[in-house]
Amino acid sequence: MNESDTMEFSFESSDNPLVTTGIIGLDMQLGGGIPPGTTLLLIAESGAGAEVFTKQFLYGGLESGESAFYFSSDRSIVEVKADMKQFGWDISKYEETQKVEFIDAYTPRFVNILPPELRNKISAKEFLKAGFDPFNQLKTTVSQNHESKYRGIIDSISYFLRAYDLNSVIEAIELMSSIGKLTGGVHLIVIGAGLHDDITLNTVKYLTDGVIEFYVKERGSQIERGLVIRKMRGLIVPNKSISFDITNKGIELETTTRVL
Repeated sequence: MNESDTMEFSFESSDNPLVTTGIIGLDMQLGGGIPPGTTLLLIAESGAGAEVFTKQFLYGGLESGESAFYFSSDRSIVEVKADMKQFGWDISKYEETQKVEFIDAYTPRFVNILPPELRNKISAKEFLKAGFDPFNQLKTTVSQNHESKYRGIIDSISYFLRAYDLNSVIEAIELMSSIGKLTGGVHLIVIGAGLHDDITLNTVKYLTDGVIEFYVKERGSQIERGLVIRKMRGLIVPNKSISFDITNKGIELETTTRVL
């Protein structure tokens, strides 16, 4: 490989302060946030609030002066932006200054199989993406050079674990993690709870620096949402589950914790 072909990444100081998750209560539970260079795995049950957390995580980084990318394989970017707008997270100024990039790996997958009346609603730009390989797009996205502090969201890795060879997906996660550690960038990877076998899930857990599980339970007529921080590199994590609510401002943690 020629020197000009190699990717250049800047090294960040190991004594950098913790970076925000975008949720004040969660930062407090972690002693201030998460370490730079962290690759964080979010294991989420359906309806537990992961779809809110990912956008809040993104917006928290942008508000803290980071650049960011949001790679979506489960929903269109139009939907992602609409959700953010619902919670008052205005990203227009960050798009104008090119501080955030949205990558739609969802819509192009279905362009060729849509009925004609629906294909007519797809833009010419999406047609040009027809037949593209989402996995190559993922690797290209995570390996791009970042000139400033950044965070990236992969929502979700479950699609790739279902559609591609496990070893190939592992290599992509390892690439993501190694680049994060070199640059100080943080990554959030979402995986659906109950969608994968134990070996696959445990492998992804092992590869990541932090693991947070989101759950949802019914207690009588009430819906209870909560999270458990399983591990976080370099930090002592709470040994209790933490309840939270979803409000018009996003996820808000309760001030008390509950024993599992």
